[in-house]
Amino acid sequence: MAALEADARYVVERALPSVDGALDEAAWPTSRVRTGMVVGSVQSGKTASMLGVAALALDAGVDLLILLAGTRVSLWLQTYERLLAQLDGSTPENAYRRRNQRLILPQPADILHEQRADPARYLQRPMARQALKAGRPIVCVVPKEDDHLIMLRRFLADVVTQDVLDARDRPYAMVLLDDEADDASVLDSDRSQKLTPRLIASLWSGDPDEATTRHPNLLATYVAYTATPQANFLQATHNPLSPRDFNAALRTPGAIGSLEPRSLSYAELAGVRSYYCGGEIFYEKLRHAGTGALCQTSLFPDLRPGESEAELSARRDTLRWNMLSDAMRCFLVGAAVRSLQPGWDAAYDHDRRYITEADARQAAPGPHTMLIHPSARKEDHFSTAQDIVRWALAEPGKEADIELDDEVSELLVVPRDALARRLSLEEDQWSAWLARFEATRIGLASLPHTPYQPISPASWPQVRAALVDHVFPNLRVRVLNSDPASDDRPRFEVGEDEAGFHVPPDSLSIFVAGNVLSRGLTLEGLTTSLFLRGAAEPAADTQMQMQRWFGYRGDFLPFCRVFTYEDQLQLFRRYHVNDNALKSEIISVMDGDDEVSGPALVLQGASFVATSKVEARKVPLSPGPRPSIRLVESEDDDLARHNIQLAVDLLGDGEWVPLKDDNGLERGIIRSEPVSARALADLLDGLRYSHHDPDLGNELSQRWDHYARLLGIDDPLFSPPMRNSQGYGTEPQSCPYSIAAYLRLWASLTGDHSAPGFYPTDRPEVPWNYSDTMHASMPDFYLAFRHGQAQARDPRLAALGIRAVTRDRNASGAALQTLWGTRGYGGSYHGDELVDYYYHRTTPVPSIQGGASWRPRGHPGLALLHVVSAPELPTDLLAIGLGLPHGGPDHIAALRT
Repeated sequence: MAALEADARYVVERALPSVDGALDEAAWPTSRVRTGMVVGSVQSGKTASMLGVAALALDAGVDLLILLAGTRVSLWLQTYERLLAQLDGSTPENAYRRRNQRLILPQPADILHEQRADPARYLQRPMARQALKAGRPIVCVVPKEDDHLIMLRRFLADVVTQDVLDARDRPYAMVLLDDEADDASVLDSDRSQKLTPRLIASLWSGDPDEATTRHPNLLATYVAYTATPQANFLQATHNPLSPRDFNAALRTPGAIGSLEPRSLSYAELAGVRSYYCGGEIFYEKLRHAGTGALCQTSLFPDLRPGESEAELSARRDTLRWNMLSDAMRCFLVGAAVRSLQPGWDAAYDHDRRYITEADARQAAPGPHTMLIHPSARKEDHFSTAQDIVRWALAEPGKEADIELDDEVSELLVVPRDALARRLSLEEDQWSAWLARFEATRIGLASLPHTPYQPISPASWPQVRAALVDHVFPNLRVRVLNSDPASDDRPRFEVGEDEAGFHVPPDSLSIFVAGNVLSRGLTLEGLTTSLFLRGAAEPAADTQMQMQRWFGYRGDFLPFCRVFTYEDQLQLFRRYHVNDNALKSEIISVMDGDDEVSGPALVLQGASFVATSKVEARKVPLSPGPRPSIRLVESEDDDLARHNIQLAVDLLGDGEWVPLKDDNGLERGIIRSEPVSARALADLLDGLRYSHHDPDLGNELSQRWDHYARLLGIDDPLFSPPMRNSQGYGTEPQSCPYSIAAYLRLWASLTGDHSAPGFYPTDRPEVPWNYSDTMHASMPDFYLAFRHGQAQARDPRLAALGIRAVTRDRNASGAALQTLWGTRGYGGSYHGDELVDYYYHRTTPVPSIQGGASWRPRGHPGLALLHVVSAPELPTDLLAIGLGLPHGGPDHIAALRT
């Protein structure tokens, strides 16, 4: 609770800045609208934080509080019920008793009415005017749908009128909390026809085309809540909902962590029962535990040599049935084991009736559920649900041969006798799950206060009996999607009929769903997940929301399993790492002294995008194995001479010797001792150009500030000259200042330095902070000059034997068309990229056959300087080519297009 309160106070202090107990009007921009983002984790308790912020905002004297509660009626009702119980401390039956303290719209009687989706009914103007006159705060809970937003805008214009605002002696404060803000609140471009973000802004502006509040006495704050902020941070800045003024990241309870300073998790003394089970638990904790691992994967079948498409399709179908079989046995055996625990004997019994609701609730200690996510297509959901019935009816391995009649296909009833027959045919495969659950229990035993009892294979007879008597008769299959033929939403509340009360209808259910479960709705008691969905180019934010197995699973964690393909699990792991990196940066800002506004850095990957909701460009961190600085200065003679002076000064530092190949041909000169990466970075920062002086406000430039905050690096990484700041004259991989920043970053990460979201260039699947990477040494760089055919025009260079190379320039003359000269493809002749190997003789010499190749990890790097002949100009030009060894940090940033 301490972490929840501290984070909520942080948000409120920035949502409603105050001085001496009154709102600090100077803290609002000229639009009189503050916007911020609160980033949580999937199914971690964001709503609890949102209600905490709502409570503190009301305590601070906010006049109007609006909660946008999702885009579906079911989510709206779910949030409304939680608001009554947890914020207001009331029930639908007694909420009216507190009308003299606040007004909540809709009223419970309205929201439970059969016409509850009609905003004209629940936005009651007379009640709102009375509350306004009496100075009582108004709380509105509305779904994020256009017709509701339009009616709410009209309602506010009619109630909080111009005259009302004119007459006030203090500002009228409005706070809008947007749940699942990445769902409908993102505006992808200024040309977008999307209305929802503009309609949200119109709640304070009165006009969808305006962003400023409609009256000088109206102050508004918009707070976006989401677990997947990628689209919000990457959306066009003209969206009035873009987070501009503050960001916050919510912490989750776990085994380690502190309240001050903040960390991604905080130590929960109650133990594993109260832990948030997210990526760290599911993907890392037991990843090497074999059958005891929480994630069980299969290799997705690819086409084999000589295999036909039909044969490949058959193999994929077979694997799919095998994965379904494993998941079903895991789910059902787990349900049977739990039914043998004290108090669980009637947990799944849907036929038994109880006199009181309390008796039924006592008989239902919790649900045991399963999720199958086959694809986004609704028809696949129904066919997969039918496959569950086929699986039960079939002999093992012959599931595809089962034909279902129309009645069975529609009712989706799994015959208990068929399940019992299947059990008898493959009993060894069912009973094996007891040892697997026990392996998981043992793997989790190191966590504090684990409540799990040993699971002995000797108990199989009792488990088998429980399967037949308690589990098979009560199993239900439910399809959840937007199709009218599917179910509305899970039902985990005690039910009632004319015979009495009964345990929740979904106490033992298998849910087949797609996108409907990727946001907001929670599957209670979810133990088994079968994730078969794929995508041509996965989007991290969409697939993160699909990880419905995340949540508070501590009571039954040994029974939890995720079945998916190996490549999909690797994506989930990468999403988790990138998510931690984003939150770590936000947390570092929250704990810092300086207020930093604007978005955090969003990462993506080579095989996935951060989001498909907005367009973004991929910008790798590493400049690659042989970045070439082809920029030359051909317009400003003073700057050109400045760059040549750098070369002269360089030759005066250290010993330079001839660089000869194995045939005795002098290819250039080389400094006898290498220099550090930081020294090379200083050299690159010394270059000057009239057409390239990156603006620090550019997103490509700002990312280096993000890295410094994330990694706790105090010294600036990116240091352009800032003589005449402008746009980039070349891509970052050829920008000397960006390459210099990369070298400083690499040097800063050498040693015992964690770097969430980073990975080494030669091991993209390995996080940077694994020990073998953390303690890798930073390479030094040899400096060399490449000889050409022409005499260098600067007499000092000529005296040292430097000869200028001939290179063509592009049409503008601002850059060389190519830089590297001769190439070698192995053997005894090394091209310019590897010319330094003639001197330091490090082995093995990399081959560039087939394209550019990285130098091996541990080899020295190279900076090969080229004095370029330019007879038509007053002086020669300077360009530099570099060779980088493997092992440096990398990741891919997502930046706005």
